[in-house]
Amino acid sequence: MATRLSSLAKFDRRVVVVTRPRDQADELITAIAAMDIEVRHQPLIDIVPFADDSSGASQRLRSQFLDIDHYDAVIAISQNAAECGLDWLDRYWPQCPVGIAWYAVGPTTADALRNSGMIVSMPETRFDSEGLLAVAGLQEDAIRGRKILIWRGVGGRETLAEVLRARGAVVEYAELYERTQVPYSQAQWHEVLEEKPLLLLSSGQALDIAEQQVTDLAQQVAGILVPSERVAERANSAGYACVLVAASARNEDTLASLRAWYSADE
Repeated sequence: MATRLSSLAKFDRRVVVVTRPRDQADELITAIAAMDIEVRHQPLIDIVPFADDSSGASQRLRSQFLDIDHYDAVIAISQNAAECGLDWLDRYWPQCPVGIAWYAVGPTTADALRNSGMIVSMPETRFDSEGLLAVAGLQEDAIRGRKILIWRGVGGRETLAEVLRARGAVVEYAELYERTQVPYSQAQWHEVLEEKPLLLLSSGQALDIAEQQVTDLAQQVAGILVPSERVAERANSAGYACVLVAASARNEDTLASLRAWYSADE
């Protein structure tokens, strides 16, 4: 867990704003409240899965999932991607197809796949594209000529696919959902941030959205807690007074980061 601290004593550190999407934050909010911390929920992103209908996006997904046994490997880049992908898989495969190597970017994503019976490989420490690219099964000698399907939402970073293609793999995307920004007024943000809380962010996109809506965000919060070193590097360069990096996006790792931060002044 990496932390950068500066003049924290002047902040009220007992207020936390959770920004996870709706329906994905209840357990975490309950656990934080049990730590005698005031919790506010300000979801920044809505996850909108694609329906299995007659649209062009759905027809492409249907074809990919009907033929998923033609792929040598499937990579899920987030918990949302894993859950949406498993929903599509269940429609067309009564049993998990064999012969596919399954990969996840981090432990929450891996848990979703393992709960459906997959044997999953994931990074040992750094839970992002760079960490995944260090996994043994995705090195050039293992994937040259192999066909890989990446489960993700629409858009996002291209690093993973670009490097895998450079290593000789044939890479396709299964774009399973859209992320839509949740807009808030300045008055709503003022109410949430007036006590300079700690902001919990689930992704780099969440940080981008928050900064688009609050131009001086770094001055309005005590700090931020993020799920990866990549997002932390971005936040550190923006001048946040405190940047906490949880070991993963799992609730238990988020809570461990919070406990460590609060205990520092006790």
